[in-house]
Amino acid sequence: MNLKGSISIGLLMMWAVLSAHAQLRLPHYFSNHAVLQRDHPIVLWGWSKPGEEVSVTMAGKDYLAKADTDSIWQVQLPATSAGGPYEIKVSGEAESITVNDIYFGDVYFCSGQSNMAFLMRNEQYNQEEKEPLPLVRQLFVYRKTAISPQKEVSRAEWKMTEASNFNRLSAVAHYFAKSIHQQEGIPIGIIHSSWGGAPIETFMSALSLKDFEEATAKVEKITPEFITSTRKSNEQLRKANPGVRNPKGFVNIDNRYPTMVYNGMINPFFAYPVKGVIWYQGEANSVVPLCYDYEAMLTGLITSWRKSWKDEELPFFVVQLANYGKIIDEPESSGWAMVQEAQYNVSKRMKRVSTVVINDLGEPLDIHPRNKRDVGKRLAASALSMIYGHENKTVEGPVLDKAVVKGNMFELSFKNVGSGLVAKDGGDELYAFALAGEDNIFYRATATLNGNKVVVHSKDVPQPVHVRYAFESSPEKINFYNNEGFPAVPFRTDQLKDAKKRN
Repeated sequence: MNLKGSISIGLLMMWAVLSAHAQLRLPHYFSNHAVLQRDHPIVLWGWSKPGEEVSVTMAGKDYLAKADTDSIWQVQLPATSAGGPYEIKVSGEAESITVNDIYFGDVYFCSGQSNMAFLMRNEQYNQEEKEPLPLVRQLFVYRKTAISPQKEVSRAEWKMTEASNFNRLSAVAHYFAKSIHQQEGIPIGIIHSSWGGAPIETFMSALSLKDFEEATAKVEKITPEFITSTRKSNEQLRKANPGVRNPKGFVNIDNRYPTMVYNGMINPFFAYPVKGVIWYQGEANSVVPLCYDYEAMLTGLITSWRKSWKDEELPFFVVQLANYGKIIDEPESSGWAMVQEAQYNVSKRMKRVSTVVINDLGEPLDIHPRNKRDVGKRLAASALSMIYGHENKTVEGPVLDKAVVKGNMFELSFKNVGSGLVAKDGGDELYAFALAGEDNIFYRATATLNGNKVVVHSKDVPQPVHVRYAFESSPEKINFYNNEGFPAVPFRTDQLKDAKKRN
């Protein structure tokens, strides 16, 4: 190719880039049917030609801005109480955009793995959910990773809760949003940005991973050249191993590589105010030794996201992993149980973090339990208490308060007993308890209710030292609740690092 041809192609490419920047446009989340956070100033922004004056009109008021050299302009809309619909018109020198059916309400950011992404079309009670909810909406964020933090997602669209969209909604988010909307009577917006099979590291920023050497070493490798060469190598491995999804040597640089989901699907939303966050993840970190870092990583994720949203007490609602795995005769802790414990420990240590227990809702042979209705309702109960002032209601199951050895048994006292402890299937016997003596070997134990206390003993442990409740992947039976219908929180009194590797 001659020099003249090279110059022509270069000019065409430059013109294409400038034209793209010159186009008046908005981020995907500022679109028809959006829900904006009520009672909070909203920074509305977008792109246009550098130096171009842009006006934004809402509710009869105009807001003016000028695009900077990077083509970005922004205005600040005033805090607005719940309600709508509003029309927002954005006008440049030659173009205009009108966004319709905008409401102000409460917005929740929902993220995690496939159980968060689990759709209503597969949910156990979906046939009962046919009523349209015009003021409950979900922003579906399409999956796309990035090697550096982005301002915008690749694609997203607001979906109304109606027949045409219903089966494509996140089931957990739907039931949560519906409950809040019906209780409070305000519009609810859900930002659903999740990716199945993803470990917590990929949802975290590089800075929040600085104390984790292995993750940091991977982050330091991320360059365009590394991504290109890794994808090429992966393709060659698959060609050489037909039918094998992830052959030996395959490196998943999308949803299993540190920071990649964060960069493409989390960071873009820190400019969008939210009321709270729902986090449903942990399955991918439930193997030894990854499980031992989960508590520190979840703490780091919450701290980092709060800082980025500029709200140090932004409410977080964590879904504890459900029961899953083969039911075994002998009590045995696992990486799964370690993650469950880590999730609850974070909520004990951090302000305005709540962990919702669902180890009575799982399916031992299916990592994706179909009952998402009760998960969403328990999340909503927690949010109604923490955020909306429903303070006199019990929203959590029994939590161990004291464990006292009395002869050959443990006597356990609890908080959050509500109007009383109960064996849900009737009677006084409780299941999923285990005892160990000084040898640290755990045996199944008999547990019975004694008023608002539980007495635990085992013929195999005449001198008990440790007691556990439901501290295993898949307890045979869960029947320990309070009268308000919330299951007891799994616990242990030991600190043994005895999780077994998954076969």
